[in-house]
Order: sequence, then C-alpha cells, then structure tokens
Amino acid sequence: MKKFILIFLVIFFFNISYSQKTIDKKENLNAISFGWSNPVSLIQSAFESDSIEKIGFYLDYSFKIDSIKFFRIHTKSSPFIEDKKLTLSNFLTSFDYVKLISMNDKFVLGHGLGLYFRCNIYRIRVSNGLKTIWSSDYFGAGVQYHIFMDYFIREGLCLNITTHLNCGLHQFYDNTINSGDNSQEYWEPKFENQQLISLGIKKTF
Repeated sequence: MKKFILIFLVIFFFNISYSQKTIDKKENLNAISFGWSNPVSLIQSAFESDSIEKIGFYLDYSFKIDSIKFFRIHTKSSPFIEDKKLTLSNFLTSFDYVKLISMNDKFVLGHGLGLYFRCNIYRIRVSNGLKTIWSSDYFGAGVQYHIFMDYFIREGLCLNITTHLNCGLHQFYDNTINSGDNSQEYWEPKFENQQLISLGIKKTF
C-alpha cells in the first residue's frame, strides 16, 4: 500500500498544475529553517516501554531557481550522549527539487522530490590521550517526497509544517541467523525514517 502511495505522489509532483496568479514573482524564497523532526514518533514512544526513541531535530537550507522552483538541502538527526558515546541516531540528509503549489499573504504551500542518504553515526573517546573513534552503521539511500506549508508569523518569518515520506534500500542485521556476537547483514527495500510531521521556524531572506 505504501508503495502505491509513493508512486501516486511522484506522479502528482510531476503533473500538478500551478496557479501563477497566486505567486509573487518578486518574492525572495531563499530560506533557512530549524525545528523538531519527530513529534509523532517521540510521543508514540512514551507509551512503549521498550522504545529508545530520542528527540530529533532538522535543519534546511533552500535557494531559489525561479518564481515557483528551488532546491532544498535537508538534514535531520536525533543526537544524544550515553556512556561517553555521542550518537547521531537516524542521521539523514537529502537534496530535493521543490515546487510551489500556492502562495498568498498568509501561507505558502509546496512539495518536493529528491534523493536521501541515512545512517547512524557514533563518536567514542576511550580515554584521554587516545584517538577518538568514529563509526557508522544501518546505511540506507532512496527517494524522498515531502509536502510543506509555511504560515507567516510576520514578514520574513514562518511557522513550517512538513511531512516527509521516503522509500529506499536499507541495511539491516539479523541476530537470529548466527550465534554469538556475529549477525547476518542484509539489504532490502523499506519505508524507513519517515517524518510524518516536522514542526519548525523558517526564516526567508
């Protein structure tokens, strides 16, 4: 079912018609935004005793191509420190091609399609004087679709609400295949690292 939804959204992205009358061609759409990337999954984890979900943050930078199109660089992660180990859990970065659907004095509506790469990143310092160890695992890459709405709080400042859906090839480990500390690595297509709702502040310039 999720596969058909993603296919529909890709077709929707390439075929939707845009109302030029609603978009101000003089509007500067370069922007930077920052916010909370996982409010839905974090709230849901509060009711699951075995969940290890951590709060996530995202950072975007967008630069305009023309009046209704621009590129966006998106990155998000759930950073935390535990037992002297820095973990960037669910680190994801993407490069998206974005189109505006509608714009007026109060809000901007748009959507985008792009490629993403994800992994978990770890930084460990064993002791003072020793080299810091960096490592990573659970890699993945694929296609990401997002739709967003910016609501103007005041000139140049917006409340940003975004939904991200992605599908790609992801790395997993099966601990039941081998005994001991070893596990079997495998790759398979998955809908992973969805950001059902992201909330943040966007500054246009």
